Amino acid sequence: MRKNGNYDPSFAREVFENVDFGDEIKMCMQCGVCAASCPLSLQMDHPPRQIFTLIRAGKREEVLSSQAIMLCTSCYTCKVRCPRKIPVVDVMHGLANYALKNGFVPRKDTANFGGKFWDQVYRIGRIDEKDLPRRYFFAGGFVEGIKNTLSFSDIGIKMFLHKRMKLLPERKIKGIISLRKMLDKAEKMQERGGASV
Repeated sequence: MRKNGNYDPSFAREVFENVDFGDEIKMCMQCGVCAASCPLSLQMDHPPRQIFTLIRAGKREEVLSSQAIMLCTSCYTCKVRCPRKIPVVDVMHGLANYALKNGFVPRKDTANFGGKFWDQVYRIGRIDEKDLPRRYFFAGGFVEGIKNTLSFSDIGIKMFLHKRMKLLPERKIKGIISLRKMLDKAEKMQERGGASV
C-alpha cells in the first residue's frame, strides 16, 4: 500500500518492530550529519541518511541488500554528532543482522568471515590464527582456497616468525561451557527481540 506519493509505511513498520533500534529512525530529520561524519560514507552505496529515506519509501530489497549496512566500523562518530541523538551505528548493525536473518547477504565475504569467526569462538573460546583463515579461504572451494592461501603466505610466515601463530592447534579455553551458555542465551534474547535478562 502506497500513501503520500512514494511513502510506503509497511517496510518502515517492519523495521520499527523487528530491527534493533529500528524505531529510532522516526527521529531522523535528514540533516546529513551522519553521512558527513562517516569515514566510509564514500564507500557506501547509500549513506545512513539515505538508508533511512529508503526505509520510509518502502524499498525493502534495496535496503536489506545494501552494502552500506555491512560497512559500519562502529567508530560512533555519527552517534556522537547526531543532533537528535539517534544511535545510527546501532541501527546500521540492527539492519545488517536483520538482513542476514532474512537471507540477504550484502557482503558475502564479510558475512562468511564473520560466520567462521563466531563458529570458532563458540567451539574453542578463542581464535586460532591458522585455522580461521584456512576455513575462510576454503569456504569458496578447493581451488579458491589454494589461491587465497598462496596470496597470504607471506603474512602467515611473518606471523609465525613473530610468534603470532602456533603450529599446534589452539586449545579450548577453561570456561568454554560457561561461554557457550552465555552465547546461547544472548542468541535467544536476540530472537525474542532483545528482552532483558
